[in-house]
Amino acid sequence: MKQDNKKTGNRGENIAMEYLQKKGYEIVERNFRTRFGEIDIVCRDAQTLVFVEVKTKIGHDFGEPEEMFNKNKMGQVKRMGEIYVEMKNVVPVMPDLIRHPGICIDSGSVRGMTSKNETSVQQRDSFGKGWSGLCRVDMVAIVLKENGEVEKLEHYEAVY
Repeated sequence: MKQDNKKTGNRGENIAMEYLQKKGYEIVERNFRTRFGEIDIVCRDAQTLVFVEVKTKIGHDFGEPEEMFNKNKMGQVKRMGEIYVEMKNVVPVMPDLIRHPGICIDSGSVRGMTSKNETSVQQRDSFGKGWSGLCRVDMVAIVLKENGEVEKLEHYEAVY
């Protein structure tokens, strides 16, 4: 059963990566892991560094994939994004308030983030020549048919 979940998850991540690339996103890294968790996909959308959580299900039994991305998981992806930024030597500057559906967070209270009117990220290392931009968390929700075809794919931008 667990192995089937892993296969489904990998299939969903492949589908999500292909979808994001078609939208013009540049894939930076996949399955960034530490002992604290994992980010499924790290990519760039123009000047924005995006941490993408992919939720994939087969069929609609037991709810929708969006229901699996709860507040705890959202917080974990955000924390992993902070770890990624720190490990990859990216300096984040977040807006005073990060807004997404139903939640309003004061970024001044988040360790490692400073408040500014201009939101930017400066990459000193991995991205080369002074890349700067925003950070955000997206979610891709995928429902597969029993035969593996995509029934539904929803891309939610800036969920955090």
